Formats: sequence, structure tokens, C-alpha cells
Amino acid sequence: MRLNQRQIEIFNAIMVHKSVTAAAASLRTSQPTVSRELRDLEKQIGFDLFNRFGKRLTPTSQAQLLQSVVARSFVGMEEISRVATAIKGHNAAHIRIACLPAYAEAFLPDVVHRFLKSRPRVHLSVHSLGEVALRHDMTTQLFDIGLTEGSYDYDDATTEKIDAGELVCVLPAGHPLTAKAVIDLQDFQGVAFVYYSEEDPYRRKLDEAFDAACVARHYTVETTTATGLCSMVAAGVGVSVVNPFTAAHYAERGIVLRKLSVRVPYHVNLWRPAKGLRSAHADQFVRLLRQVTEEMKQRFKVLLAD
Repeated sequence: MRLNQRQIEIFNAIMVHKSVTAAAASLRTSQPTVSRELRDLEKQIGFDLFNRFGKRLTPTSQAQLLQSVVARSFVGMEEISRVATAIKGHNAAHIRIACLPAYAEAFLPDVVHRFLKSRPRVHLSVHSLGEVALRHDMTTQLFDIGLTEGSYDYDDATTEKIDAGELVCVLPAGHPLTAKAVIDLQDFQGVAFVYYSEEDPYRRKLDEAFDAACVARHYTVETTTATGLCSMVAAGVGVSVVNPFTAAHYAERGIVLRKLSVRVPYHVNLWRPAKGLRSAHADQFVRLLRQVTEEMKQRFKVLLAD
């Protein structure tokens, strides 16, 4: 089964505009034409995309799932259009960054702030998604810089690791384990634990360490982002182990940091296009990123020494 571009445009227009009439207007075609092509699309894929109540259309769960993929492809097309417009206006100073939500919140704002102080005319776009979705988008869209936890191979691109320190224990204020300077794996036995989702690469590393130590944690909740994890810990839901960027960001927001007795190195995987496709602006952004990372590592030593 192969869908054509027109079918995807019609489906996206209906999802965005919430009605066949508005979708037809946006596509500069007639309502009967959109309705007919929608029925043909549903017949081709073999399931209904909308529940029909008179003239009202309500997306099915299958439509919502399909739109989560379709929307990203349209964002990519809009990005290409913006770049073409910038080139036409001789103003192509634009850096596109793909990263995890934890990076977008915890340390990229500092990098962006420093960068724009010396290059205020450069436009930055930060594309933030979970690891699995981000990996997909980095293979299908154009980015100048990609920052992930997992290490992946891409055509016409290079990847390298940036040492960002180690994973660290995060505890709610007043938790009994805050009395210790270093937390052993055995200290987590039966303790309420907030955890990453199963696809997270560092969850697998932690699972191996806890399994080797025969420690059974009491999982209270799973979350897909490190920022969500730390928010849960700050609220007293449980304890956890998290990357140093997010831990440092939340150090003054209701959580206590402690060293983990088992060293689990943490790296940011930096993705760059092939050298012929790189820009001087992106090179400078990466230099600042490395600088901020090193400063964060030094600050972290102070936080853990308190």
C-alpha cells in the first residue's frame, strides 16, 4: 500500500482544520472532492479515520496515531520553505538543533543565550522530542546539530561523544537516604523508585547494575523525560537516578543530589552533518555547548560536595 501526496494533504488538512469545509477551503478545492478523496483513502488503508455524526467528523484513535507521523513530515516541509525564503533574502543564518527535552530545558538555554549575545541576527530552531521520535526525525529532516543519549549511525553525518560526567541520585528533601553522602545500590532495596520508560538507553545500563547486585526496587511510576522524572521526585513520589544536566537544573527545586556508589558515565552524543554541509555558526554553537558542559561538570562537583 502506497499513499500519494494528495491523500496525505487532504488528511492533514482535515485534522488541522477540524472540518471538511475548512479543509477544502485551505486546499482551494470543493467540499465534495475532499469528502470523496477521504472515503477513497479510508477504503485504501482499510479502516475509518473519522467517526461521522451528521456533518461533524471526529478523528478515530487510528487517525490520531497516523497524524502524529504526518504532522512531522509537514513540519519538515515548512522548514525547507523557510530556508528557501531565507536564501532568497540572503539571510540564511539559521541553525536547526534536534535534542531531547531534558537538554532543551536544562542546559541549552544557557548555550543559546551566550551564542545570541555575539550573533543576535542568527535564527535558532530547537526541535525537542523523546529519544525514539527524535531518532526518526533526525533521519528524515534537516538539522545542523543533533543531541541524543543513544548512539546512532547516519548517512552523510558524523557522531561523537561529549563527556558530561556521571549519573547521580536524586532524592526528595527530607528523604531518609539524604543522610548518606554516597548511595549504595543496596540502599534502593524496596524503596519507591521513579523510572525511565523501557526504551531509554540508560535504563538498560541501570537495570544491569541493579540486577547484578540483586536489588529489587519498588517502581511507583515511569516517565519518558528526565525533567518529568525530577518533578516526580521533587513532589515526593520516589527517588531515582538521573543525568547530571537535569539533576543540576533541579538542585534548587526541591530535590537533593547524592553520588551513586557505582559509576555510570553519562555522554551526550553529538550529531553533525558531513563537513561540507556544516556552517561556521553551528561550529561556534558547538564550541559554546562544550564550554557550558565543562562548566556544568565543575558546578556539579560543588553541588555534590555540599
